[in-house]
Amino acid sequence: MDTLHTPTIMFSSFATLVIFGVFFGLAWRQDRKSVELMLWSSAFFTGALGFVLLAFRGDGYQFLTISLGNALAVLALAMIWLGLRAFDNRPLKIVSALAGPALWIAITFFSDHFRESVTSRIVLYSVLIFVYSALVALEIFKSENFRKLPSSYIVAFVFGSHGAFYLVRIPLILLWPLAGNTASGAEQPVWYQFVTFELFLHCLAGGFAFFALVMERTQQRYKLASETDALTGVPNRRAFLTQLDTFLAEAPSEGALLYMDVDHFKSINDRYGHAAGDQVLVEFAEIVSRTVPRDAFIARMGGEEFAACLPGSDRPGAIAIAETIRAALETCRLGTSKGVLSATVSIGIALTEEQRDSHAAISAADAALYAAKAGGRNAVWSIDGSGVPQLAAGAYRNDTQATAMISLRPSRGSAASRQPSAP
Repeated sequence: MDTLHTPTIMFSSFATLVIFGVFFGLAWRQDRKSVELMLWSSAFFTGALGFVLLAFRGDGYQFLTISLGNALAVLALAMIWLGLRAFDNRPLKIVSALAGPALWIAITFFSDHFRESVTSRIVLYSVLIFVYSALVALEIFKSENFRKLPSSYIVAFVFGSHGAFYLVRIPLILLWPLAGNTASGAEQPVWYQFVTFELFLHCLAGGFAFFALVMERTQQRYKLASETDALTGVPNRRAFLTQLDTFLAEAPSEGALLYMDVDHFKSINDRYGHAAGDQVLVEFAEIVSRTVPRDAFIARMGGEEFAACLPGSDRPGAIAIAETIRAALETCRLGTSKGVLSATVSIGIALTEEQRDSHAAISAADAALYAAKAGGRNAVWSIDGSGVPQLAAGAYRNDTQATAMISLRPSRGSAASRQPSAP
């Protein structure tokens, strides 16, 4: 007596594959650039077609069922692998994907031994399923992109366990062979029904795992878009403040905050046009990105203002980085429709260990930035240990005037509440 009703399990697997094929097909219609959705939809439909052909299996060898039906099942798994590579923007290995199904068709069609031996066919089929399942699982661990998606490990487990299950099937078929063809109606070993049930679970779990993978990536893309400045591609104020709060809560003994403002930005827009102003902001963001250390994080805080946090940096190190940024923008020349454009930047520096929350740190760096603006712009100023802004570097021209302006200026709030600086 059968422990499990195999035809019911096979039909359930077929229905599951069709449902997921339709689902991923509809998703692909909404996003035609997502090759992975097209491949996964095709894979589920290919697997379903393979089940249909296998359902007509009779006694003895038949090309449509034995060769083509099983080849489609292998091809479906290979297409799942291709879709995973497309998901990760990696080159598609079409030849490798087609090699397994082609090998199966060639051997089962031309070899008399494999045409007559159910055991040999199951061994070969199990090896092919194991290989492609392992490729899917290994794809997860070869890419850092997948490590950012927790559901990718579910995919790796589902396909890794599926491959292992089929590998175990090899000694089972050798120790307890099937009683003739599975379509003959003869009672089969118990392990055969459980292998069939595992296939149903794999179809179900695999479909949901890829659904979770797609949804998780979509959510991350939306989150990234909400935290990224559309013009420059660097993080925006919201993302920066969140990261700064986290850094200050877990900060090491040293760190520095740079607050930067492109000088005379309104005049640049008025004279050269807003497109040229955007070009300046994009160029400046690139200068900052390539100048700061790899562990630093930067942002466009709004308008022409930028910020950078330098973990582990002391005052001299922060000044050196800020001066490199200032000098790089000063020497940069941008061609516009109204002539060659040059720009400068004023930078304020505050040490994070002296300001243990983001509001105080930004206020201190902003005070240094205000001093740089008041002192003639195109300069780097920092807050010393006593909280007084001091000239650090740059094209400073009037120390007496700057000192007077700093000493007479009113108390100011954080950068978030101050009025836009003069152009």
